[in-house]
Amino acid sequence: MAKVSGPFMSVDASGTIYNTLTASIWKGRNYIRGYVRPTNPKTAAQLVVRTLLSTAVAAWKLLVDVAPLSGAGADSLYKDKWNVAAREVYPPISGFNYYVKEYCSTGAAPTIPATAPKGTKSIHGSSSYGLDVGY
Repeated sequence: MAKVSGPFMSVDASGTIYNTLTASIWKGRNYIRGYVRPTNPKTAAQLVVRTLLSTAVAAWKLLVDVAPLSGAGADSLYKDKWNVAAREVYPPISGFNYYVKEYCSTGAAPTIPATAPKGTKSIHGSSSYGLDVGY
């Protein structure tokens, strides 16, 4: 990625020109790259994952925001308990992301794990999340 200052003779630029070049800002830096036409093959596997993710998000929305002081009910039924548990995960994620990750790995409403997953400090490579990111 080339560094640019004043892309397209302007201070900031974003968007695509003639399906050839795309200008944008990433982490406060202007850049220009070749246009890549987005694809959406709608494969069976892709539809399964999208359905699972949408079910997980819907399940998160049904959780109660704050656990009652009486302590009634399982911890996994409350958003605030997921947010607290997510603080132990490395690299840090939100309670929502932790819930959705656990939901997708089990395929059903999850319980809060006894030990939080710990990923590597490396940006690239495999992590404890089961995703092998090879660059």
